[in-house]
Amino acid sequence: MSNKCGVERTHNSLVMGIGFTAGNRNNFYPPAVAILAMLAAAGVGLVMLPGAEVMLPLVADCRLDRAICSAPLPGGGRLEMQLEPRPVPSAGPMRVIATVAGARADRVEVSFTGVDMNMGAHHLPLAAAGGGRHIGETTLPVCVTGRMMWQATVTLEDGRRHLGVPFRFESGH
Repeated sequence: MSNKCGVERTHNSLVMGIGFTAGNRNNFYPPAVAILAMLAAAGVGLVMLPGAEVMLPLVADCRLDRAICSAPLPGGGRLEMQLEPRPVPSAGPMRVIATVAGARADRVEVSFTGVDMNMGAHHLPLAAAGGGRHIGETTLPVCVTGRMMWQATVTLEDGRRHLGVPFRFESGH
């Protein structure tokens, strides 16, 4: 059988719109290599993409300078956050404890930012202490006004997912 151009074709020589001369497999390899290269590039792109970042709403019914606060996590589990000492001092060391129950957290970090005044972002990676507890110690920048409202956003990293849980507290009591 011949087509309009006079090239002989068999009934098996038209695969996915690509015409091959019967018996010549060398015409098959360049498209196959191109398809494999595209699949490899897609796989590398998937691995290199950033993880999903999910920010939960502010835990508004609890303040860390007054109590231990907790928040439910999507997919189950719970995050409990506490600061010591309470009340939180405007200067001096502060202990940060985050406890994750019923969920996986490969890495836990807390970012502190001023709510009413830009004090920059202060990041504190927490060390795993067993039993889902993660602990760290820090000193916040001193505010000249004395009292200051802060937001502490706990970031839980679980593989490629980053989950942020914001809490509020006041320092300088």
